[in-house]
Amino acid sequence: MTEGFVLGVDLGTSHTVAMLRRPDGRTRPLLFDGRPLLPSAVFRDPGGRLHVGADALRLGHADPARLEPHPKRHVDADTIMLGDASVPVPDLLAALLDAVAREAVATAGFLPPAQVTYPAAWGGPRRAVLVEALGRAGWPAGTPLLPEPVAAARYFAEVLRRPLPVGSSLAVFDFGGGTLDVAVVRHHGPGADYSVTASGGADDLGGLDLDAALVDHLGKSLAGAEPAAWHALTEPATLAQWRARRQFWEDVRGAKEMLSRSSFAPVPVPGVEHAVHLTRDELEATADSLVRRGVAEAGTVIAAAGLQPSELAGLFLVGGSSRVPLVARLLHSELGIAPTVLEQPELPVAEGATLNTPHSATTSSSTAAAGPPTAATGPLTATAAAGPPTPTPTPGVPPAPPPPAARPADDRHYGEPVDPWATGEAAAIAAGGHALPGSPSHPGSPAAFGPPSHEPWLASDNTPHPGSGAPGHHPPGGYSPGPVAPGPDRPRGNRRRWVVATAAALTLVIAAGATTAWAFWPRHPALDFQALSTPVHVTPALPFTSGFHDAVVHGNRAYLASTDNETGRIGVVAIDTDADQPAWSNPDAGTAKAWDTLIALPEAVALISDGDYESGTRELVLLAADTGQELWKRTLGDDDDIWFQGDRALIADRENKQLLGLDITDGREQWKQPDLEGPQPELFGVTTPADLSGPAGATGRPLSPDLGDDPRIVQIGGEDDTARVIDANTGKILAARPDVADTSDDVIAHNGRLVIRKAGDTNRLVAYGLDKLDGADIIYTSPTREARLWRLSPCGDDRVCALEGTGPGDENAQLVAVTIPDGRTAWKTAAPRSDAIIPVGEAVLTAYSADARLVDADGKEIWSGKQAAVRLDDANILELSKPFTGYPDDPALAGRHLGDAPVQLGPLSGVNTGTCSWNTTHLACATDKDFVLIRFAE
Repeated sequence: MTEGFVLGVDLGTSHTVAMLRRPDGRTRPLLFDGRPLLPSAVFRDPGGRLHVGADALRLGHADPARLEPHPKRHVDADTIMLGDASVPVPDLLAALLDAVAREAVATAGFLPPAQVTYPAAWGGPRRAVLVEALGRAGWPAGTPLLPEPVAAARYFAEVLRRPLPVGSSLAVFDFGGGTLDVAVVRHHGPGADYSVTASGGADDLGGLDLDAALVDHLGKSLAGAEPAAWHALTEPATLAQWRARRQFWEDVRGAKEMLSRSSFAPVPVPGVEHAVHLTRDELEATADSLVRRGVAEAGTVIAAAGLQPSELAGLFLVGGSSRVPLVARLLHSELGIAPTVLEQPELPVAEGATLNTPHSATTSSSTAAAGPPTAATGPLTATAAAGPPTPTPTPGVPPAPPPPAARPADDRHYGEPVDPWATGEAAAIAAGGHALPGSPSHPGSPAAFGPPSHEPWLASDNTPHPGSGAPGHHPPGGYSPGPVAPGPDRPRGNRRRWVVATAAALTLVIAAGATTAWAFWPRHPALDFQALSTPVHVTPALPFTSGFHDAVVHGNRAYLASTDNETGRIGVVAIDTDADQPAWSNPDAGTAKAWDTLIALPEAVALISDGDYESGTRELVLLAADTGQELWKRTLGDDDDIWFQGDRALIADRENKQLLGLDITDGREQWKQPDLEGPQPELFGVTTPADLSGPAGATGRPLSPDLGDDPRIVQIGGEDDTARVIDANTGKILAARPDVADTSDDVIAHNGRLVIRKAGDTNRLVAYGLDKLDGADIIYTSPTREARLWRLSPCGDDRVCALEGTGPGDENAQLVAVTIPDGRTAWKTAAPRSDAIIPVGEAVLTAYSADARLVDADGKEIWSGKQAAVRLDDANILELSKPFTGYPDDPALAGRHLGDAPVQLGPLSGVNTGTCSWNTTHLACATDKDFVLIRFAE
């Protein structure tokens, strides 16, 4: 059947998207090489033929001078040089439109009626270039053009079914690869009668500019550490160097995109043996000024429309760069309106262009053009993207026959705002994090969580857990501000990363079969889950601003921090989780340019600032847990690492190349040890089975570990890859052994054993006794050279687990469990796309984005589904129906005893789940104005 097809096309700077609406109302993207995004790249071969998309990028690696990756950025130019020829810009755009037409014909059998979108700020000359390109591509004359924000508004109202009453306005923040376009769209009457009343933006602000800032950020360290490699990347002289440069930029962009789902991302550097790693914190610190510029532009455009942000019906984020968690967070905090963000923000504009089109449902069987197309009538704007926004009252697109009856909506249509570490540790959590005692934390990033014991990504040269995005709890270990910030365990305040569960809006879909009785009862009893209580509101010590704020629960007390951006002050409130009045409040706990991390300890509360780039320092402040009074404070180097283990605060003093042990209660130096000679060493805290039996963040890091049950730490480094076991209380070296691990290896120290993931021709796991560093038992070897191991984690008293495959996101990844004493592979089970391992007693929870999977002690799947899940104790978990976010949301909660059906607890309302922390009975979270305590179990 051919009648009723409609095509919507969004010709973007980095990618082109085409959505096809079928006669039955279903809408699906056209696929190019199996993907819904066609790279907007064009390559001219020596014969003059233009190649587009992935083919163009591949060909461009061989001859970069013939590739134009972003032709839309040259819309104001007549021609551009590709190789030895000058190519008209309309020809480049026509090549992309021709690829779309060919795919549409292959899918529908003909070229359906279509609408092609354009930025609202494009004036007549720019639209004329697009019209000319349509004609050169053979599209029918008169193919209508539609402003992108109008298409987005249609999607917002008709697909998401969000309220957009007649007379109301919607702000559209289109943060794409090459430009930022902001517009206010007014709904004039019944149907899709919309017009753009104000528009603005920036032609020089987009994802490409974020990429450039990240490249510059990486260059600051690479220029000193790898000067030859960096010089080849910045000043390429050979064709091979030009190819390497382009690949490096592509890898940086890929890392940026990964950080919307994870807490860290590797970046291969041509000419350097090991990849460098970017963290969510580094991305946010680097992008902060750029994103704030975009937020300011949004405020200006809204004002130009004669509106206050509070008068808008909504704020809709589209464009691929809008998934960076910082974007939604800053828009919400600065404008006071929670934005709507989807899991795939590249698609709404193209789909909105298929709604209420001015075409009839009849179609033509010919794809030939009948002459040059002309622009369709539609709302226009007199504002250039780079110029100041101006009101542009214009007529709306004429009403048209409605599309076919409503169709079942796709899951993505119900995507909720997602903070790209949006959740949960969940991909960690975009708002910042706090380190748990025992884990290192890095400046500019909340403390990381991950499997207990120091995970590789906790070290400044190691990769943080991608799936962590939740608060920055660290397992025993510390806080380290190094180049790579550890990934948080659960969502955090304004600077929190999102955990793995953050990529997509989650719907609570639990697989059947979860009601099987399990061996956990009665040894591991169920919690007494109850419907969510009425929230207890707690006034913050300082009113919320766009700065850092966070909640941390330790035992039965919640610590709630907030900051004043203007003065740099940080304040903390402490309240018992079953109380309705604070135990204490300190509104002047410390002062710094910006704050980064809140850590709760048994006897103290630690506050750590962001690094001050001018002075090269950070501030560490400890408050008494019982009174809130200052115990001590210390100014640190901005790359010093901080750990809490035993009775000590451990400072890795990078300038003086020494490890210091300070008394947690007064800050006095108790001991010091010189660093191992050679590369900067890394620290790993030792964990015990008890640490895995209590509440944990979304990546498995314990929220309230016992720092005293094993006060040892492990230091890895030196020219001979030495491991040293050190008593954190006394500073005594208990054991040392060379040739154990280098600082890039994954390391866990748990229950008296040290396990190393060694990379080489094949990945292998090597176990040592922790008391004497004796033995060197290879307990597991990957079956092939292609298989690698990652996310090493204890998953039982004498068992270790790891993910095995090609890397995070591998559809065929497996979860491998190995018993340490005998080196036996206990089991392997499917763990598609997984990037987090969370031990729950003898069971194991794996997670990726919006998916979670629970297996029992024998590797048998108990359930799987779309949800975020966190450990409460060794037999109970808490499930959220949506990812952790950095702004108010309303996920449904359920409590589950392993092996039993879930107990529905009710929805959270208006809670910034990215800031939530928990024990076995209560949640502590931030709203947009204050903190709340909510009981979910007796």
